[in-house]
Amino acid sequence: MRSKASDDTEGVDSQRAEAHLRLLAEEELRRPAWEWGERLSRVGRVALLATAMGALDDEVADRILADFDTALVARQADAPGRLGVAAVSRRRSAVARFGPAMPAGSQSSPSSPTLGRLVRLGQVIPLRAEPAGGEVYLLSYAQTEGGPQLSLFMRPIRQAGISGPEVRILQQFTATDDRWAHYQMSARDLGGGIEGWTLVLKPTPLHDPQWLDLITAPGQPAVRVNLDRSARPPQDATVTADPVTASPGDHLLHAIAARLLARASPNGFPLREGARSGPLASGHEGFGDVIALLQAAGALSPVSPVPGQFAALCDRLHLTGQGITAPPVRDLPEPWLSMLAHDQGDHAGTAPVADGGAAVAVALPELEGITLAILGLHNCQDRTVVHIHASGPMGQVNYTPAAALYYWPVIWIRDNGGGWHATRLLGQSGNALRMEMVPPLSRATTQIEVVATGCLAEARARLPLRWE
Repeated sequence: MRSKASDDTEGVDSQRAEAHLRLLAEEELRRPAWEWGERLSRVGRVALLATAMGALDDEVADRILADFDTALVARQADAPGRLGVAAVSRRRSAVARFGPAMPAGSQSSPSSPTLGRLVRLGQVIPLRAEPAGGEVYLLSYAQTEGGPQLSLFMRPIRQAGISGPEVRILQQFTATDDRWAHYQMSARDLGGGIEGWTLVLKPTPLHDPQWLDLITAPGQPAVRVNLDRSARPPQDATVTADPVTASPGDHLLHAIAARLLARASPNGFPLREGARSGPLASGHEGFGDVIALLQAAGALSPVSPVPGQFAALCDRLHLTGQGITAPPVRDLPEPWLSMLAHDQGDHAGTAPVADGGAAVAVALPELEGITLAILGLHNCQDRTVVHIHASGPMGQVNYTPAAALYYWPVIWIRDNGGGWHATRLLGQSGNALRMEMVPPLSRATTQIEVVATGCLAEARARLPLRWE
């Protein structure tokens, strides 16, 4: 049985992709046993990306990986450092079972989870409860498939960390709505602490609340939270969507590049020489294999400039031995150059990062079955964290390293000074995500443009920021 991915991906030659993957497996089998080690994952990595893109169906890829694993066992059953492709196959299948990115013009089914009302809040509520006082900054209110939720950033007087009293404080929150219905708050675990919080109203309201009287602790006065959008100043956000002309292979390489640029070094900033954090950085030896398969399957044009750009990026990041045959080129995409310039210290004139929050509530157009809503952002401990909610028929796909490369849109953010920021996942709980902006955003920033690019379309949202 062929996967739907194979049927929906135009211009991809599955037979050539299969032949290329088999040749790659045979090449690996000819290596001396002492070279196998971590390179055994090369075949599995390429198979994973091939099935995610629809270049191969699940059964063919599984059969090739099984044959490869059997041959390795027969040649050296106890090879030192042997990883086993079976684990890679299971990881690939876990991604592939979610199906392909949806074609342009597809609509969510009636049963697909969708977002309801979004309200930008921007309201600061003082905390007087012990053992840690401080304040809560409400970013937004959103009606989601899991129930109405509040996205917030908590600023305790004493930094307590993830294991501190924040959860106990938030679990004391109660609310009463305009019809006197009473709610408890359930805190979603996305890591908490500096990554912010999501509070879900329990039980789910039977109507559409127009306001909430929020009580932060027993005996404390209620604070009115207005959920009526018409009573709040307009956000003046601009949202657009356009088709993209890049090939599936170009999109995949851009997604990998964004992942490399967003990876963090031990001191919290990207791109330091010799940094090898993250699954893609540790597997950079297979980048040439990925490009070769994309070209063999017709998913990447042989005259595309992206492989040369990608080779130049690897050189700038000191990733050697990646096997890319295209010569490096100087003309790199603007976001890549911006990130590289920041790493070299070319960011004079920006205000220092300081704690604070900026309320935002806007939904982007659907991109291949995923609708992303930006629900606010905050700075804390030299990080900028973006609160995001995913809905739609593909919104249930976990943001794993492999799924993020193809199913999820690539998210870049440009500030009003022209600087670009990559994003990386901090945590996910159901459809709620936290993304870190790299480098962090200065509080001098008055506007950002969120650019989310899928395989078939690109969505942009220009958002004014008011920091608190």
